[in-house]
Amino acid sequence: MELYLNISLTFSSLFSMPVLDILGVNVEFPFTPYDVQTNYMTKIIEALQTGQNAVLESPTGTGKTLCLLCATLAWRFSELKKIKALEVQDKQIEEGLGAWGANNAAPNETTPNVAKIIYASRTHSQLSQVVKELKRTAYGKQVVISLLGSREQMCIHPEVSKQTSNQTMVHMCRNKVNKHLCHFYNNVDDARKNGIFTKEVMDIEELVQLGNKRNACPYYSTREVSKQVECGVIFTPYNYLLDRKSRRSHNLEIGGNVIIFDEAHNLEKLCEESASFDLSSLDIANCIEEVGDLLNAVTKMAETGTVADGHEAGETTALSEFKKDDVALMKSFFLALEEHLDKIELPASKSKSEPGRYIFDFFSKVNLTFDTHEILLELMDKISSYLSTLSNSFRTRGTALQKFSEIIKVAFSASSTGPGDAGTPTFSIYSAPARPSIEELTRFYRVHICEDAPKTGKKDLWKKDKGTLKSKPSKLCCDTKCRTISYWCFSPGYAMQDLVRNGSRNLILTSGTISPIDSFVSELHVDFPITLVNGHVIDKHQIFVASLTRGMNGVKLESTFKSRGVMEQVVELGNTVAEVAKASPGGLLVFFPSYAAMEHYVKAWRESSDVMRKLESTKLCTVEPRGKGELKDAIEKFYSDVKSPQGGALFAICRGKVSEGLDFANDNGRAVLIVGIPFPPTQDAKVKLKMSFLDDLKRSGVPKVIPGSEWYRLQACRAVNQAIGRVIRHRYDYGAIILCDQRFTRKDQVNELPQWIQSHVTSFDDCPKAMRRLRSFFCSVREKENFRLRSLSGKDAVQPKRSQPAIDKRADKSTISSSASRQVSFGGMKKMYDITKLPKMSDPDCHVPSRVNKPNNSTFAPDCMCQASTLNTRKRKRVEHGNDSKKANLLDALDQCNDVTEEEEPTNLGEAEAHPMSTHLLVMDRRMAETQKKKKIKIKRPPTMETPLEDAKPSTSNGPTQEQPDERRARFGSAGGLLQTIKKVLNSEGYKTLKGATETYRQKENIETLVESLAGLFLDNPAHHYLLRAFVRFVRPKHHTRYSELCEILTGQKCILTQTESNT
Repeated sequence: MELYLNISLTFSSLFSMPVLDILGVNVEFPFTPYDVQTNYMTKIIEALQTGQNAVLESPTGTGKTLCLLCATLAWRFSELKKIKALEVQDKQIEEGLGAWGANNAAPNETTPNVAKIIYASRTHSQLSQVVKELKRTAYGKQVVISLLGSREQMCIHPEVSKQTSNQTMVHMCRNKVNKHLCHFYNNVDDARKNGIFTKEVMDIEELVQLGNKRNACPYYSTREVSKQVECGVIFTPYNYLLDRKSRRSHNLEIGGNVIIFDEAHNLEKLCEESASFDLSSLDIANCIEEVGDLLNAVTKMAETGTVADGHEAGETTALSEFKKDDVALMKSFFLALEEHLDKIELPASKSKSEPGRYIFDFFSKVNLTFDTHEILLELMDKISSYLSTLSNSFRTRGTALQKFSEIIKVAFSASSTGPGDAGTPTFSIYSAPARPSIEELTRFYRVHICEDAPKTGKKDLWKKDKGTLKSKPSKLCCDTKCRTISYWCFSPGYAMQDLVRNGSRNLILTSGTISPIDSFVSELHVDFPITLVNGHVIDKHQIFVASLTRGMNGVKLESTFKSRGVMEQVVELGNTVAEVAKASPGGLLVFFPSYAAMEHYVKAWRESSDVMRKLESTKLCTVEPRGKGELKDAIEKFYSDVKSPQGGALFAICRGKVSEGLDFANDNGRAVLIVGIPFPPTQDAKVKLKMSFLDDLKRSGVPKVIPGSEWYRLQACRAVNQAIGRVIRHRYDYGAIILCDQRFTRKDQVNELPQWIQSHVTSFDDCPKAMRRLRSFFCSVREKENFRLRSLSGKDAVQPKRSQPAIDKRADKSTISSSASRQVSFGGMKKMYDITKLPKMSDPDCHVPSRVNKPNNSTFAPDCMCQASTLNTRKRKRVEHGNDSKKANLLDALDQCNDVTEEEEPTNLGEAEAHPMSTHLLVMDRRMAETQKKKKIKIKRPPTMETPLEDAKPSTSNGPTQEQPDERRARFGSAGGLLQTIKKVLNSEGYKTLKGATETYRQKENIETLVESLAGLFLDNPAHHYLLRAFVRFVRPKHHTRYSELCEILTGQKCILTQTESNT
């Protein structure tokens, strides 16, 4: 027992996370980082230490989230330590203790006021993933966080949470809170005092579960946590941070805090949208109806003392608070606004544009100005709040007034004072008390007025104006023209400068597809002195990029509005897509420029040719729907299709929902095909105004402004980059990118692709040749990935149906399962992989689903360009292993392991010369194939473990432990193969350490010292734990049992011992 404790203490330090010293900050990271991760964290800490803004690009799969969290929190904790140390020193000086009293002075137990980290991402689901990453780090148990969510996600009140309208939910919640009718809210203060929501890091789902358990509102509790000094990180969606009103309502203080925008490639668009609005005739008509309904109820209450129909659910006291004259004035306001919108003269095109100041001229005609808008807002919020209490499952009320209220707040956002959620002053991006001129306020805006054709349909005779004011019928009940006046912001810098002016410490923007950074930064109008464009962590053989100028029949490939009318080009493109689908395993993602283009091609392929028949015979096809509600079912169908022997293809659009936020790792996204270049629609009014706006700035001499034409081109490039980013999702993922348009061969287009992809792009005029290369790529990369998963023992695992991705050599310290499944970490994400489901490389049918009908005994097919007959026999020296029956010992084997040579160079593996393969691995693979012909080894598949691996406990039985197939091969296969594997995973310094440890063991026979040395080599990476256990074959027989016990202490599993070894 004493020895057991000593061994546990000796190796306890090995379980701690690596600590990196980056610019004087100690960063605890879950595993040894890659160089690109170290570079990334260095830039983050540099920005935090200097207080400068940073724009950082790092491809998907390089662990951006993990690096962001570890680096920022490490810096914050270092700042806390510095402040506490200064407090101790100040206290010593005050007490007159000086240096002699250092041991007696105690630091202040309260948390110093250090900058908080405000971490913003696009959606709540992305934030939940970030929180899960935080839990994996050493900081997950040290930091207090606040995760800001919406009422829709976090409200637990049984009545309020059932509301389908967000606005109704907001008003109903506020009404109950103000009147202390929500007992969940009433318990928020007790929850804060007891630290219920700060004891551990939780995502939204866990917060809701805890709130239900403790009867405390998670929505308001997380807002309270964000205001506490102890709170280190605030997670929030973009709109909560960019929208001034949302910042006020969520008590989100940005002064002195660090702001991180993850997935910042969307930032430009979201900044502009947060400061823009569209007001239509229908919106005004809905407001007239809502105010008119209230006016009728108020009139009836005043005249008869009875409640009008439809207002029974409301409170009589609330209804009596409204003055008839005020409500009538509100209705007359909207009627006048509707009339002025109708009177705007439009040209024959039924649309026109005006400078930004036009919106204030328009509002001033109905007496809506900077001086009067607050009075209107107050009455409007009061009315919409009352109407929301009348909402039910059949009808939602008050939403039109709420929308108009949001419009007014955006238009008059520069007002120095105004009503907030709790009576707080409205944010101002200008220094009080000076109010900016209209010209200064609207320099980044344009106004657009357009008229749409009336919708066909019958007039609703039941709708009529019942108000006391005589007026014409509302547009809500008339089939007439509908006009829209838009107030569009064309400078994302307008919102970004707002953050800077309000005292943010610094801004950190990061994404996988920001490049080109110069043009991205130029639109934000904020200085970003620190920039980084990172490379990828994958190897060259894991990516194949081809740009095709012609199709299978030699017809030019180009997808423009004009070419879509040429049936020959449409069919040629379809046949090319079908060939790519046939050559690619797993899932194929096909991205089109727009919904219109996708629908045109699919219809033509289905009705005017047999292209869709070819495609659907190769892969099951799914089309991205326009509606958001249908997307989930479409994606689930695609995932299911990928798992089928036939595979799946998903047709989607650039800038769509599929290209932005969904994960297509491993077989779900083995190939991405880009159809055409997704330029924005040239006739879109917003696109034309944006280009004109940039050209005006350029002519006026504003520095660092790109012309409109350049912005137009870059929008297409970024959309392409975002789409092709679906193909490589982690360190050992692999896939192909096919660019189907001759314009991708231009140098300017290639230069706008992600930097890590540019060197891989190959242009093909011969499409059949490109398809041969594509098949060769998949055969080659799958062969390499299989070699990573099996030992060089000459024996293969059981042949499965499909393959799964390889195991990350830099995985975190998760427990290696004794079942067939293994939990590994890729870029900070844990996944389960069944390593028994790996096809033999001699069977291409497992890699190309279109060939599943081939005989099972077929070898590498000619069209896969992977024929085994192309390999030349190589001579190599034999290594004598550490067998007791032979004179050669382990040290001899370790030395001879360096002497393995090849006397002949291999011939080209088809066209795989573009992806050179390790000569030694090819030799060993041939040796394995020859061994298989002589002797078959049957390996039973271990049972599947259903419990999570992190919860799996080490086996305490005395019997042999079931282990992974690669461990069994390392344990009972070729000893030389095991030594080659060890040499491959260790660097030269580690290999010297191994030789020294074995020499010491041979002389002193101290098994504990040997295990300690080996643990330092293999324990940091869970993927290498099996090598530590397999090393038992080189240990003296009398030490087998003890070695196995020590391995169980360190890895949670014993070694596999033969019956003779167990008896010994």
